[in-house]
Amino acid sequence: MNVVALEYTKQARRPRGLITLGVLGILTAVLTLVISVSRATIAERVGDFGSVVSNTSGLTMPLIALSATLLFLLPLAVAIFAGETVAGEAAWGSLRYLLARPVPRWRVLAAKAAVAAAFSIAAVLVVVVVSLGTGVIAFGWHALTVLDLQHTSPFIVASARFPPLAAIGRLGLATAFVLATLTSTFAFALMLSTFTVRPFSAVAGGVGLSLFSRALDNVPGLHALSPWLPVTDSGTTLWTGFFTRPMQTAGLAHLLEVQAAYVAVFLAVALARFARADILS
Repeated sequence: MNVVALEYTKQARRPRGLITLGVLGILTAVLTLVISVSRATIAERVGDFGSVVSNTSGLTMPLIALSATLLFLLPLAVAIFAGETVAGEAAWGSLRYLLARPVPRWRVLAAKAAVAAAFSIAAVLVVVVVSLGTGVIAFGWHALTVLDLQHTSPFIVASARFPPLAAIGRLGLATAFVLATLTSTFAFALMLSTFTVRPFSAVAGGVGLSLFSRALDNVPGLHALSPWLPVTDSGTTLWTGFFTRPMQTAGLAHLLEVQAAYVAVFLAVALARFARADILS
């Protein structure tokens, strides 16, 4: 626990993490401001089959913000925190002094990963909390209505309506699932961080995994690979199924299993590399 506390204190004092969280919060607030000024009465797409009208409730904004930031900003933030874990210390030249302490290397890496994971969770929570707060200020605390575009036709408008507290509960489930979809990006950036002394390379690799995986997912001839890719467009939008009636859970378990498999492999490689690398040279 002391190792984790020391690592947290160290990371909290470094500006890059705080700047990342601050930028996410500011961009999320700006998103609400722009929508409230120019698009408050226009339906906003959420995922593949959902839609909300912003000015009907402040609870629409977390859905819009999550849908928007999952494309790039949240994977980038997670990659920044994970990519800094080891490569950042190596770049500063402080890693050799850290490992000089009588602490097993696996505990050092575990502490760094735990702190990076905490900051990654904070990044998602910043987006959700800021969008919820600014959304309620802009549009009020009203029931959330989500249009189901998949079942809407020229003759009927399919929708699901949730009282505020019920919507908050489903938002909590969606937030947890979004975090789960980011774990492979986190683990891959962490693994790369043990192979390089340049944090930017690890961060770029983490984001690159997300972009490359999604690119493969969109190649028509490779659709058979889609269920086994770490990041896909369809997988990152499954959280919107929490806002339908009945709740759509198809594919959730499989995606979590795939994420767990990738995370296990990436973390095992990271641990093996960190434990054996001649970092003191």
